[in-house]
Amino acid sequence: DLRFALPFSPVLGYPNLTPKEMSLNIDPAEVSVPAAGATITVKIVSAFESKIAFKVKTSNNECYRVKPVFGFIEVKADSPLEIMRLPGQPKEDKLVVQWAEVPAEETDPKAPFAAGAQQGEVILPLKAT
Repeated sequence: DLRFALPFSPVLGYPNLTPKEMSLNIDPAEVSVPAAGATITVKIVSAFESKIAFKVKTSNNECYRVKPVFGFIEVKADSPLEIMRLPGQPKEDKLVVQWAEVPAEETDPKAPFAAGAQQGEVILPLKAT
């Protein structure tokens, strides 16, 4: 869904997004990294009133590594996400953070995704220059 790739506008907000879709964001909303390689950290920020499980995917597994791939974010909290760009050709890619609300007692962040319980996703544009 491409509407998640749109940057935030102080005037327009996030076009066509419901409050639930705006409840999980990545800070910053877009990232530039050197094509020669670098490691950066962003935050996955949750405004949910419940615990969230997340799974991170990338459009370019040859050039990017992320840590953690799966994880939890507690109620209205955030989680650091380390993104490593390996040396490669300059290009534009994206990270997709899929999410699902889970019970507070859930201990396996992979479980909701194995069960097909994904509820949404947020896209982080990556630009290697």
